Amino acid sequence: MHEFRTQKHLRILFYFLLSNYILSLIIAYPYLSYGPTTEDLLAWAYTRVAFLSTFAIFMIIFWFLLYIVTRLIKSTVQLFVLPPLVLFVFQVLLLIDVQIYKIFRFHINGLVINTLVTEGAGDSVQIGRSTVFTFIIFLVILIVIEWGSMWGIARYTSRRPEKVIRYSLYKIAAFILPLFLSVTILSDKLIFAYANFHELTHITRYQKLFPLYQPLFMDETFEKYLGWKKNLSPAPMTWQTGTMLNYPIEEPDISGNIKKWNIVWITIESWRFDMMNRDVTPHIYDFSRRAVVFNNHYSGGNATRFGIFPMFYGIYGTYWHQFLAERRSPVFMDTLMKLGYDFRILSSTRLTYPEMRSTAFVKVPEPSIEDHIPGEAGNERDTKMEELFRNYLIERDKSRPFFSFMFLDAPHAPYRFPKDFEKYKPVVEEVNYFQMKKSGSEVNWNHPLFNRYRNAIFFDDSVVDRIIRDIEEAGLMDNTIILITGDHGEEFFETGYYGHNTTFSSWQAQVPLILYVPGIRPHTVDRLTSHLDLAPTMLSLTGISTDPSLYSQGMSLFEENEHPYVVVSGWDTFAMVDKNSAVVLSTESYNAGMAEVYTHNYGLADDSKAILKTKMGQLAEVTKKLGYFLK
Repeated sequence: MHEFRTQKHLRILFYFLLSNYILSLIIAYPYLSYGPTTEDLLAWAYTRVAFLSTFAIFMIIFWFLLYIVTRLIKSTVQLFVLPPLVLFVFQVLLLIDVQIYKIFRFHINGLVINTLVTEGAGDSVQIGRSTVFTFIIFLVILIVIEWGSMWGIARYTSRRPEKVIRYSLYKIAAFILPLFLSVTILSDKLIFAYANFHELTHITRYQKLFPLYQPLFMDETFEKYLGWKKNLSPAPMTWQTGTMLNYPIEEPDISGNIKKWNIVWITIESWRFDMMNRDVTPHIYDFSRRAVVFNNHYSGGNATRFGIFPMFYGIYGTYWHQFLAERRSPVFMDTLMKLGYDFRILSSTRLTYPEMRSTAFVKVPEPSIEDHIPGEAGNERDTKMEELFRNYLIERDKSRPFFSFMFLDAPHAPYRFPKDFEKYKPVVEEVNYFQMKKSGSEVNWNHPLFNRYRNAIFFDDSVVDRIIRDIEEAGLMDNTIILITGDHGEEFFETGYYGHNTTFSSWQAQVPLILYVPGIRPHTVDRLTSHLDLAPTMLSLTGISTDPSLYSQGMSLFEENEHPYVVVSGWDTFAMVDKNSAVVLSTESYNAGMAEVYTHNYGLADDSKAILKTKMGQLAEVTKKLGYFLK
């Protein structure tokens, strides 16, 4: 008898979840209005399959969870309380997410939640009575639908004979529906994996269209088992139908009096702010006395992708996923191309990972990029890179200005350097990650691992010195802008963490910035600056007067205005950093409740709610900026 009752409850639950699947498709249907039209038939079909797949996965998850509860608690009361309540909350969140996506083009995340629930939010975010009234009406409708459908399904099931229940509609649906959903989910994931491998950007650009969508990447599988070869230099997207980007708002005007400087960007991997000094980087320090030094400069991210992306695009690293999906070139590089620049891109690490070939350099011709530099380790490749750059200066077309980006990799773990550069001792011979730990409450600045890191930077200082001498010997110092910085920092347990990509402390996010511009007197700048400022600075130095806000979220480094805060991005979080605190929030729905406030030395604030209350205006501003360059 009890088993029959359980089976009956499971059938009711099955039909209830099926009805909620249909309801979620109805609520979420507006997402599709931001997808492709039938002019792009393949992308149109993919988004429809992904639409069915995404919400099928939600219902499958709910089925397994509620199945277990129904098996354990054989109660009709439970059946009429828990499943409707769980699905009611889900549908309400989905309804809210649809409205947020309509406005901002991103889904529920930590920034949205904390903007709405923090005390004082009403001063910056005015929801309005009509919105509240409409929302209440929808809540009532959803309550009626959830509990009404549960009651109706249970009543219908109770009136049917046992044999009919067991062998008719339920058995047919229980076989056909899972089969249909399995094929749909599998098709969705395989289509995306295929599109990503073959750089079909008119499909991959829609990976953020639905909440919590998880794309499938199978590049290595396709290469290993099918023998396919991935194109390492993907073409930029030319299919503009349905693009998700509104970037730029306006192209920079190059019709004025343009000064075509040569531009050299030198980026040192994992070079944190306090590692630019007379002791660790003596040559760069000497050169900095001829340049402008920014003492309070932040990277755009705490990892390479999110550190370099803002350098070229001048926008938050949170946009990186969508720009990668669409293979969209930065305005900065597009403008240099229009001005006839020659390019020489040199990197000690492959630019397919991080995916700079598919973002910043997607339009740069293949012969201009060299990221397969010979050498077993970063220090060997860094040395070879300088030689390649020297040869380029000799052989280049001297009738054209040039832009050169060089990415030095020696200071990336495990921190490589020649034996001749073992200045700081003792050092570990290799990094043993199982033995790494913080020793005591204070950081040991003579730790063998930290010494290894300093030696690697000390070595790259000599490489940078040779690069600068190459420019001097070529007689180019009077018409060449030289920028030296890091992609992000590197922590050695100063706040309890090692490496990067974990926190937004100054050890991981703050980097040196030395900018040499012929004719600008050497001086230091102490105000807050960001990697977002680099592209607007370079374009303004060429004489372009177009408002930077039309293509970036930064401003020229030579403006007197100061950023009240900077945004530093990670994979699924970002931080709003100012001189006193760092507010860390989520960009994804799966950890939307995250809101952490850190103060001095990246310690958690005791009065986080009070601090958040004072920043409501800034939070509202950042909320708008997260979607500013999205359609």
